[in-house]
Amino acid sequence: TLDRSSAASDVYKRQARNHEAIAEAMYELVRTTHASPTMDEVARRAGVGTRTVFRQFQDLESLYRTINERLLREILSTVSLTPPSGELKSDLRALAHRRAQVFEHMMPFRHATRGLRHTSAFLREQDARLAQMLRSMLEAIVGPHLGEDAQSTVEVLDVLMSFEAWDRLRETQKLSAKAAERAIGDAAFSLATAPTMGTSPTRTRSPPPTSST
Repeated sequence: TLDRSSAASDVYKRQARNHEAIAEAMYELVRTTHASPTMDEVARRAGVGTRTVFRQFQDLESLYRTINERLLREILSTVSLTPPSGELKSDLRALAHRRAQVFEHMMPFRHATRGLRHTSAFLREQDARLAQMLRSMLEAIVGPHLGEDAQSTVEVLDVLMSFEAWDRLRETQKLSAKAAERAIGDAAFSLATAPTMGTSPTRTRSPPPTSST
């Protein structure tokens, strides 16, 4: 019985080491290629057999969780979360800078798993949690500066400062990270300080011309 327990423990430890090595290999391959690697590529990088990778791939959700946990740790270690100063322009620029750091770091992983999100409940859950967190941070900054009827402004700001907007500026419009950050910060301030969306400025109508006799 003792021998069986020891053998089972050894198997468990070996599986855990393999899982960690495979997750590390996937992480680095995705980070450097922005693509989902093949099993052979992961196996070579991890130093394990393809069958071992295949067995681990049977539990993709577990691998996603392992990679996501590391990604979150790295993001939190590199991004300083300072409270709003109360000055809208500087706070929006600081928010744009933090999001640039976060989005640049996570972009390879979002690209690599783009086609997997419809099959992974975990990835969809993480996307929703991230969106909610970013929304809360945005509201904390712009809320005190906007009126009660500015909900439309908040909705558009939420889109403007989203990962999807960042990805469009970087990948489709080919802006540098610095240029994309500046564009988003400037646009966010312009939008937040513009007249409330859905209203139009009052125009003074000119009197009709009088006919001369």
